[in-house]
Amino acid sequence: MVKRRRIVVLTGIRSEYDILFSPMRAIQEHPNLELQVVVTGAHLAPSFGYTVQQIEEDGFPIADRIESLLDSDTASSRIKSAAIQLVGLVQTLERVEPDFLLVCGDREETIMGALAGAYMNIAVAHIAGGDIVVGNIDDSVRHAVTKLAHLHFTISEESAERVRKMGEESSRVHCVGNPALDRFRLLPSLTPEELSERLDFDLTTGPILLAIQHVISSEIEDAGRQMRITMDAIAELGYKTLISYPNSDAGSREIIRVIDEYAQQLSFVKTYRSLPRLEFVNLLKMVDVLIGNSSLGILEAPYLKLPVINVGNRQKKRQHAENVIYVPHDKESIKQAVQFALTDQEFREQIMSCSNLFGDGYAGEQIARVLADVQLGASLIIKDWAY
Repeated sequence: MVKRRRIVVLTGIRSEYDILFSPMRAIQEHPNLELQVVVTGAHLAPSFGYTVQQIEEDGFPIADRIESLLDSDTASSRIKSAAIQLVGLVQTLERVEPDFLLVCGDREETIMGALAGAYMNIAVAHIAGGDIVVGNIDDSVRHAVTKLAHLHFTISEESAERVRKMGEESSRVHCVGNPALDRFRLLPSLTPEELSERLDFDLTTGPILLAIQHVISSEIEDAGRQMRITMDAIAELGYKTLISYPNSDAGSREIIRVIDEYAQQLSFVKTYRSLPRLEFVNLLKMVDVLIGNSSLGILEAPYLKLPVINVGNRQKKRQHAENVIYVPHDKESIKQAVQFALTDQEFREQIMSCSNLFGDGYAGEQIARVLADVQLGASLIIKDWAY
């Protein structure tokens, strides 16, 4: 009988969990793999929706909960929270003794997991290495994790090539696509009437906008002002708009304060601390334009043929498809871009045929298969340079 490999998946926030959901499900269903989940960060914070409940409802086994999010909104609090995560994670890994630690993206829990795994001789598998986003600490974190990790699951061939150019051996690099796309294939569809009832907001007539705007780590002091510009544009456009709160990064509370201030005055605006996956996936299929700076506008919106108005520098220089319009933090520029996306027929036709650079919706199964088949031992843990 083959011994099942134990895979610990580390997750700290809803947006990251939405990417990890498909690999977690594929790991759980694989006969030679055992899934254990470590939950930390914003998942355990009521102010960010206490989204650990979603993980429980999805039926995934939680090996540990590491409370780490400090009640603060400063740059220093983010790294202090990361230090708490690291201490708790080391204790958990000592107890659970996994064969692999799976981390995703570029957040603090990602690099803390990679550090713990590398020092404890636990094989680290990293999703979404090799991407590039100028002007944010996330970029440096992502590349640092690449050098600490032992397996790389990239979301595009361009990212895979960048990982190889960083000196990683080709045998460690697997281009699987974006796991977040899998959920559009896996989850059932809701009618506009059903979704309207679930979200307590009329989605049966449009246009409908969705706004998701996060803090840029190099522009923390401007976060509130930047959100106010976006909200001014939304207010003057007057279209039905749903707004999801930002990530738990430093400066996010000021963004939330501005969102709430406007939402109280605008009857056509509805805000959500966190949207459940089923509702969120169906909402993305129904909205007419996405505004803000969320990575889903770059990585997932092309799959849905969804126009995106990317505001500011957060996704600057990132690989993207033809669905994205880049604008500065300027009210008139945002308004003009939204109207263009809604009404320009040539652009609408371009959107319907835009390229999808980030996979086919089967990344989760590919990740589970590699984790089950790759050879364990010194050849995996001891890394060499490819040049």
